[in-house]
Amino acid sequence: MSQKRILIVDDEKVLCRSLKMDLEDDGYKVSIANSGEEAIEKFSGFIPVVVLLDLRLPGINGIQVLKKIIDYDKDIAVIIMTAYGDTETTVEAIKCGAYHFINKPFELEELKKLVKEAIDSHALKREVEYLRYQQRRFYRFCDLVGQNSKMREIYNQIEILSKTQDTTVLILGESGTGKELVASAIHFKSKRNKAPFMEINCASLPENLIESELFGYEKGAFTDAKQQRKGLLELADGGTIFLDEIGEMPLSIQAKLLTFLEKKQFKRLGSGEDIEVDARIIAATNKDLEGAIKEKKFREDLYYRLNVVSLNIPPLRERKDDILLLANYFFEEFCRDMGKITKELSPEVEEMFNDYPWYGNVRELRNVIERVVIFCKGNTIDKDLLPHEMITSQKEKMGGLTGRKNWLNGQPIDALLSKVEKDIIEEALRQTKGNKSRAAEILGISRYSLTRRIDKLRND
Repeated sequence: MSQKRILIVDDEKVLCRSLKMDLEDDGYKVSIANSGEEAIEKFSGFIPVVVLLDLRLPGINGIQVLKKIIDYDKDIAVIIMTAYGDTETTVEAIKCGAYHFINKPFELEELKKLVKEAIDSHALKREVEYLRYQQRRFYRFCDLVGQNSKMREIYNQIEILSKTQDTTVLILGESGTGKELVASAIHFKSKRNKAPFMEINCASLPENLIESELFGYEKGAFTDAKQQRKGLLELADGGTIFLDEIGEMPLSIQAKLLTFLEKKQFKRLGSGEDIEVDARIIAATNKDLEGAIKEKKFREDLYYRLNVVSLNIPPLRERKDDILLLANYFFEEFCRDMGKITKELSPEVEEMFNDYPWYGNVRELRNVIERVVIFCKGNTIDKDLLPHEMITSQKEKMGGLTGRKNWLNGQPIDALLSKVEKDIIEEALRQTKGNKSRAAEILGISRYSLTRRIDKLRND
């Protein structure tokens, strides 16, 4: 885990060396500056959590150094080391944003206590910032639930990966299968669980916003950069970054991410200084990254750097024995939240749930359960409460069964297969209202492959 960094700024070299040795013995990472100018030069590259700052310095004085530190990052705790008689200057320092002060000469244990309190205060501020970020996150669509053999294997892999602290993980699976939940399970079962789990969806933000969200920026880095902002990588120090839909990340950002994975360092936008961060990367995608590499849309070197360990999350249609288990779990959740009596599925609806393809996976199942709980007035869920697409799917299934004898009708097999393929593609496009990218996801193929198939069917 990352060491807490302390910068000592004092022109008394013997005092600095003594403090450095004592604080390093306590597990801190310590740097020394013997002047205000040296402190400012070292500061942006070192990024301390706490600064021990003497007010009387050669050249730039302590107040000027303090103002530059606070301007750079107001969350950094600056402890003023002051001699008796500097009361007026000390008061000015507190007004400028110093965390606390200690009079020279001081007891070492008293200083260490102040340092610990300052670090705890910094951690609390970061936790508040993290909680605010969590409120803005895309809502979590389900808990990780299932007894299917494929899911039990996933649980076993989560247990193993949670014991490794730095191994990069690539989670593969269709949209709605629970990739985010697998990532968070790895994080919260690991020793990093007391640090943040930060998520960014690479498909939901334009290129410039992805870059600023991940790496942060300096004041004035671009037109709207009114003040400095930390990126998710910096906020996740000691924790985990989850990069959802990594296949949608622009190539320019992929290069910067690769640099971070190799060096554990990055630069904020508008800064030339390297910032060192200890954060684990877990990425996820529903795209064929190997296909994207061939199309020059994803970096091959980044793919191999991310794909140290890969987890394949099965779609819901491949774990049918979990469908009713999940349904009952969601019924309990929504009935509890809405203050309703727990509902149950009628035998007919249970059969429909098991037969339905669930192209939207667990997310779609959860949404259906939420809908029927809202509108159900009794204790049993009947067919009439289900969404139109589920009713239509059952009718088409029944029609397919009764009409099976007429399939051949003297037609060659290639013509029959083309008709079936056309019907499947049309159904996927109908469900996605013509969105080819989403339809391709449902069908488990690339958008390019879907377009090629459509063109071929039109020409046949």
